[in-house]
Amino acid sequence: MSKPVNAPLWVFVPNILVPEMALERLSADARARSFSVLPAGLLQTLARNPEPTYEASLGLDRIEAWLLRYLDPQAHAKFDQYPAWAMMSQEADEEPQSFTRFWGTVGCLEIERDGVRFSPPEVLQVSQSDLLEFWAVVQPLLHKHGWALNSPENFHTLLSNPTPVPMEQASPWSVQDIRLTDYLPMSHECSDWRRMWLNMQVELHNAEFNKAREQKGLKPLNALWFWGGGEPWEAEVVLPRVKSVSEDGVFDAVKMTDGADEALNRFVFWTQLLKPLQGPADEHSIKPDNVYCVNFQGWGGNVGVFNTLETEVLQPMRLAGLAFNWVLLGNNGWKTLKSSWMNRFKFWQNTPNWAVLGEPEALAGPTEEDLQAAWQQGQRDHDNIQADWDGR
Repeated sequence: MSKPVNAPLWVFVPNILVPEMALERLSADARARSFSVLPAGLLQTLARNPEPTYEASLGLDRIEAWLLRYLDPQAHAKFDQYPAWAMMSQEADEEPQSFTRFWGTVGCLEIERDGVRFSPPEVLQVSQSDLLEFWAVVQPLLHKHGWALNSPENFHTLLSNPTPVPMEQASPWSVQDIRLTDYLPMSHECSDWRRMWLNMQVELHNAEFNKAREQKGLKPLNALWFWGGGEPWEAEVVLPRVKSVSEDGVFDAVKMTDGADEALNRFVFWTQLLKPLQGPADEHSIKPDNVYCVNFQGWGGNVGVFNTLETEVLQPMRLAGLAFNWVLLGNNGWKTLKSSWMNRFKFWQNTPNWAVLGEPEALAGPTEEDLQAAWQQGQRDHDNIQADWDGR
């Protein structure tokens, strides 16, 4: 995804794409009735642009995947599976050694039948005293194994170690039902980290503050999730400013809230997490783009927010002659449309192409042979972990 020239404005509409099979079952009249509530600016863009390419998030959280392509459109960040968010740096920074920095996230790890479920702290009731006690348990183990804290002890803390730990791990928002044996790398280079992490699990399980949390019916804070390590890379642009568009108006998005759409909360999370890695805004000569994220909960929900979007965002852009981009989000990816002054000359094209609102089906799941092979490999990895644990 290359950044469009002279288009420093982005309008994100979450939950707008419809599965292609469901869209095809709708009659032409049903489509027109359902989608005519969209703002005039988007209807015109649907009519006067070629059908865009669907960008799949490829197993990542949608906002994480989009932000990675936005910050690194030339794909300089090399990774096999999960982006190296802890290794992002400024141009003036001394390039860190590969796999020596990770984000550590406080949370609850639950082992279920179909894999591991990790709950990040934003969805847990975590008091300040719980957070302090968590780090009081974890820090001695980290220091013993050579880890240093490069940011304050918080929900998400930047960690570093002079000895590389060659592993790629998913962010709290992209980890979905992975197997524990997939999370624990079995290479010899990671054995010291693996032993530390397993010991950390035991210490947190026995911690008094976690016993008190469980007595209150709360999930324990039983894991420090390591993620974001890899090869160092430099973002090509600065992080965007994020604005919330709701029926109440247009506001700067500064914190995650219960009433906001998931996409908006993800934007807030990522921009706040990564901003320290890019330094103060006044250090950059390039002004950040503005991302307007629409609080649209999906079809069948409230569409009043489109009135705010049209009057307070789109109309001023058109009057100023500003080019901007639409990002239409689905469940597993997005489509990007460009709106510019050129659209005005295509006055004969006024019928929206509803096919743009279709989202391709996700790839088929694994075969029975794949599942059997994965189970056998999981058994072997489990035996190796147990042997490593017994020999600690």
